[in-house]
Amino acid sequence: MEVKEYKDPKEYLHKVEPLLMKQEAMNNLPLGIAERLKKQPAEADLITIEDGGEAVYTLLHTMRNQWVLPACDTDQSVIEMAACYLYDNGYPVDGIVGKAEGAAVFKNAYSKKSRRTSYIHMKQLVYRLDQLEQIHVNGGKLKVAEESDKALIAEWLRFFGREAGERSIMEDAETLADHMVKSGSMHLWIVNGIPVSMVNQSRSTKHGATVNAVYTPDEYKRKGYATQAVWALTEKLLDQGYRFCSLYTDAENPTSNSIYKKIGYYPIGESVVYRFSLE
Repeated sequence: MEVKEYKDPKEYLHKVEPLLMKQEAMNNLPLGIAERLKKQPAEADLITIEDGGEAVYTLLHTMRNQWVLPACDTDQSVIEMAACYLYDNGYPVDGIVGKAEGAAVFKNAYSKKSRRTSYIHMKQLVYRLDQLEQIHVNGGKLKVAEESDKALIAEWLRFFGREAGERSIMEDAETLADHMVKSGSMHLWIVNGIPVSMVNQSRSTKHGATVNAVYTPDEYKRKGYATQAVWALTEKLLDQGYRFCSLYTDAENPTSNSIYKKIGYYPIGESVVYRFSLE
């Protein structure tokens, strides 16, 4: 086994793609980030564990984010090797996110090596949709967010970040809003000319697209707006040629899980976010 570090995102993606594509929907996060880095290079840590030149495990870290672990069938010893490598080489590890089983192995190995405690920040379910279920649409419509919507989106992202316990989203709300508007990924659900909910296309893989940042302000909740917004964006993405859509939910939020199941999303695996104590 050999640990390798990559500087070129294109070379990295070429190396890890065969491994990650074995569970494409479950690996929508590392695949999507790697694809984005290939097109828009940014500071990142790109690490693989290889056996005979073939990637059998990978670690991906972009600034201000936790380490992203792959969903893959690999020996526990390989995951432990990865955890020890980060510690031995002085990489900062504030948190990790990955498929529940592998993330637990990594967390235990890193905690043992570093003597740092950890806690579960969020248990997640990963959902996939291949075919939409029909729903009743209450007269609203989906609109691609425009420049004039940026202030509203930034405000909603701050509230969304607070609800999700994601400080980085709260702190970077204006930058994120600007990027989402310029890229055309953010969408608003409009009822009687008023924005009442938002939903974003966050990243894509070879065959799938991922939906995130679903948020409805308190005054518009419990009216089905989020369901309709996600339904409409999912329909748009499938019409564009994607074979499936995927998304993450808070496993302990019955409302959001109910929303997605209504329109045809089904759980394909459990993910977990661990955070580590300060050194």
